[in-house]
Amino acid sequence: MPTDPIAPVINALSVLVTPNPAAATGAPSQWESPNNASDASLFGPIQTLLTLIFGASADIKTTGQAIHKSLTDVSGVVQSIADGLASLPSATDAMNAMNALQQGLALAQTLAPGGASTVLSSGSALFTQVQNLLSATSDIGVAAAELAQLSQQLRELANLFPA
Repeated sequence: MPTDPIAPVINALSVLVTPNPAAATGAPSQWESPNNASDASLFGPIQTLLTLIFGASADIKTTGQAIHKSLTDVSGVVQSIADGLASLPSATDAMNAMNALQQGLALAQTLAPGGASTVLSSGSALFTQVQNLLSATSDIGVAAAELAQLSQQLRELANLFPA
């Protein structure tokens, strides 16, 4: 059985932001806006440091804005996956859907031009992580809750960077 790929990430990010609520189960909507992750004691000092760094020049600020947008976008994708998982009747149905997506992506990779294969590979890696999460937890509710918590943390981490 694969190990849970999401729980260690949630724990690692908790030195900066902790999920709110902290419960590991529940509907994914508990972790959606307006509920925000709680800032841990390191968040403020890191935010001050990053504000100084990204304020140093327009080019660096542009990089910070790109990071902010990327974290926000990824948070939205992870939240959508959490919501989608929560709507499925069982982990087996979710695993079957992930397997079908993997097969489709594998076929597309063989037919796609070189530049597109990177995106397809990233999608495949994402679905592999979701499959590993489902295998490790064996509970679609726990898997959806963990993804929602991660999404909330990423959304809050985006605030470390200029919008």
